[in-house]
Amino acid sequence: MNPTNSPNHRPPRWATALLDWWGDPDTVEEVQGDLLELYDYWVQTAGKRQANWRYGLSVLKLVRPLAKPKRSNEYASPFFLNPDMIRNYLKIAFRTLVKNKAYSTLTLLGLAVGMTCAILLSLYVRDELNYDRYHQHANRISRLNLHIKWEGNEYKLGVASAPMGPALQREYPEIRQVLRVQTRNETLFRAGENVLYAKNIIYADSTLFTFFDYEFIQGSPQTALLSPNSVVLTQKLAVNLFGKTDGLLGKVVLVKDQVPVTVAGVIRDAPANHHLKFEAILPYSNEKLNGISQSKWDSFNSMTYVLLNQDSDRGKLEAKMPGFYKKYIARTIGDVVGKKVQFDITFQPLADMHLRSTHLMGEENGGNLAYVYTFSAIGLFILLIAVVNYINLATARSAGRAKEIGVRKAIGSLQFQLMGQFLAESMLLSFLALVASLVLLYALLPGFNLMTAKTLTIDLWNIRTVLQLTGFALVIGFVSGLYPAFILSRFKPAAVLKGAFTTSGKGALLRKSLVVVQFTISMVMIVGTIIVYRQLQFMRHTQLGFNQEQVLSIPLKIPSVQKTITILKSKLQQNPVIKGVSLTNGAVGGEINDKSTFSFYAGGTEQSVSTEYFSVDHDFLNVLQIKLKEGRNFSPDLASDSAGAVLVNEAMLKRLGWKNRTVGLIEFDTKKIPVAGVIRDFHLRSLHNKIEPLVLVLHPDRGDNLLIRVSPQNIPAALAYVKAVYEEVNPNQPFEYTFLDQIFAEQYRSDEQKGGLFIGFSGIAIFIACLGLFGLATFTAEQRTKEIGVRKVLGASVASVVALLSKDFLKLVGIAILIASPIAWYGMNRWLQDFAYKIDIEWWVFALAGLLAIGIALLTISFQSIKAALMNPVRSLRSE
Repeated sequence: MNPTNSPNHRPPRWATALLDWWGDPDTVEEVQGDLLELYDYWVQTAGKRQANWRYGLSVLKLVRPLAKPKRSNEYASPFFLNPDMIRNYLKIAFRTLVKNKAYSTLTLLGLAVGMTCAILLSLYVRDELNYDRYHQHANRISRLNLHIKWEGNEYKLGVASAPMGPALQREYPEIRQVLRVQTRNETLFRAGENVLYAKNIIYADSTLFTFFDYEFIQGSPQTALLSPNSVVLTQKLAVNLFGKTDGLLGKVVLVKDQVPVTVAGVIRDAPANHHLKFEAILPYSNEKLNGISQSKWDSFNSMTYVLLNQDSDRGKLEAKMPGFYKKYIARTIGDVVGKKVQFDITFQPLADMHLRSTHLMGEENGGNLAYVYTFSAIGLFILLIAVVNYINLATARSAGRAKEIGVRKAIGSLQFQLMGQFLAESMLLSFLALVASLVLLYALLPGFNLMTAKTLTIDLWNIRTVLQLTGFALVIGFVSGLYPAFILSRFKPAAVLKGAFTTSGKGALLRKSLVVVQFTISMVMIVGTIIVYRQLQFMRHTQLGFNQEQVLSIPLKIPSVQKTITILKSKLQQNPVIKGVSLTNGAVGGEINDKSTFSFYAGGTEQSVSTEYFSVDHDFLNVLQIKLKEGRNFSPDLASDSAGAVLVNEAMLKRLGWKNRTVGLIEFDTKKIPVAGVIRDFHLRSLHNKIEPLVLVLHPDRGDNLLIRVSPQNIPAALAYVKAVYEEVNPNQPFEYTFLDQIFAEQYRSDEQKGGLFIGFSGIAIFIACLGLFGLATFTAEQRTKEIGVRKVLGASVASVVALLSKDFLKLVGIAILIASPIAWYGMNRWLQDFAYKIDIEWWVFALAGLLAIGIALLTISFQSIKAALMNPVRSLRSE
């Protein structure tokens, strides 16, 4: 019985097909008969499964010696990735790239620029995602966040009260340690003759060095903050104060010119991707310096971290917090029956703090996860455009390589061997592009760091980095070359060598689709660029409700300086270049100011409003040129003002629901007094933040910040005068100042950095897309050379030929505009949600972006179109 005629004795199809495909027909017929007899015997003696295995193994052993004679050359090996073959592939690939210089230059430039952008943005994104992850216990550290709501007031805070941390540690065994940190700025440090303001310092518990990893140059982390009169300096501050970092232990530093502390340690400056920014660390226990009440439950001013035990669950601990609130906090903050206070305590993982804290009060301008997603997408888009360029140009050149492929197939090359050849070309191009991109990277990285305020580096001596870059180039080369390799290797040699080959409609459709993809991305980028630019301009030029120009802000953080304020103001106002001087304890354009709850009474009802407030003098409104809506300004001539007077802003009236200030009274210093006046709303901070209710309280002699309006005609002379008077009244004290408009500009610095990056990389994406379009236009013109010659002989004008070559591309750009417009609107509308005050997305933005996209496309293809149209038809038709 013939076993093949029985369905129960049919060998596996893959093995039979491999034998038929690979072997020489004459030899295969003879061997196959023997194998089928053996297969029938194996089925009967060992079962069908064993027979299938034995048959398959026999085929694999026999197939190599049975290779067809015409495939016995170097291309015959099915294992085409042997060293000799790879060497041969690379040699041919190199010759092909050198031969086609224009094509090679376009693809190399596109890939190199795309890789450079992708690497730069990946460095940025990795740095943003790795904030604080380098600490040993990072995965066990969390910060206490509070969400408090009552009577229409709402706070979302990343700070807690001083007693909360120790109480949590006592109450819950899941918590191993607690750390409290309070940040301060503009703190005076004096060491001998050297005196300066430290821009940022922190007060911290001694557990700071258990939570976070700092490198000590001198001192011990176990003892550095145990004494309340100790200080730990950073390397930067140590050099500025003492000129060195060694031999400083035991040295005395005078803080705020009144409290001596001893240097107990010097540490290296913290890495840039650490959320705490400071120049010195003072003990949290030094109440004389920090003024923190260790027992006040309703004063939320300290970041509180917990270090959980190894097996503790953050979610289960959070579930216990309502009980903690009722036991320790509810009564102390006046949460009695009927108050309906919502007080949520959550634990935010350390790794989330940098990117997921923009909802918290005072942290609106920190890191933003939306930007990480945005720049990740931009990097991928740019890389995608570069890859699409390669695919488009490679498939467009298919007709030029058809005869080469036909000859190779005719002499025995297999499809997968041709695929290997084309993949080798794309891999070689990818590695050349990587080399070029690394050169670009080293040239651009300093400027990129300056723009992003980062210290990004790439270490090519690190084996991990080398492997990552190598893998990156391999993936890009493989992805770029796979489709062209597959298409080119499928050409039929008979049709090609007979001259009957034509490029397929599917290939043309693919190229058109890829052009649409490129210009869809480009159109989204153009719309995004216009909207980002307009929003940045809107923020720069929006009226803030006061005049911040030519206003100096001078910190007065030293008690001895604050005592001289009356003399200082009097002397300053004697010169006509000084237009006004005001003392306040509020930071305009800076951090969150003091908050308090004020009680308002109207119609027999009481409303409590928790709000920011400033202690100001009589000149505050005049110096900042803030306008009154109703009522009056503070007056030194009214005795009632000296006993207490209050101004509120329009937002406060709106919050209270009052039509005007006369509707009710405000409680101040246990007395109910009328609101003296209502000021126009003005922005205390950037346009990310809504204008909130504000109370101005008259305290002429209380403040730590001096605002001075100077004459715009001679600012240098005004500065020199202010400095001379300050140093005369306060000898041996540092004189520091900032212009108020610079303070506000600093708030927009992060937005402008991100906006600049977006605009810059959008331009690069459009440039790469134009490279591809230029290449396609070049090859289209080459393929239609004879058609253009015939048209010109028949009387076609240059304009008609240019229109002929351009219209197909412009149709694709038009389709891209239609697809991109809703995508761009959605994405940019989401981006604008981060701003409390923003521009409207208007229809003309899309019209302008569309015209720009069409103009860019026309400009790109016009050179080749005009060149082809001007060509002498005799030259193009000579071979006909």
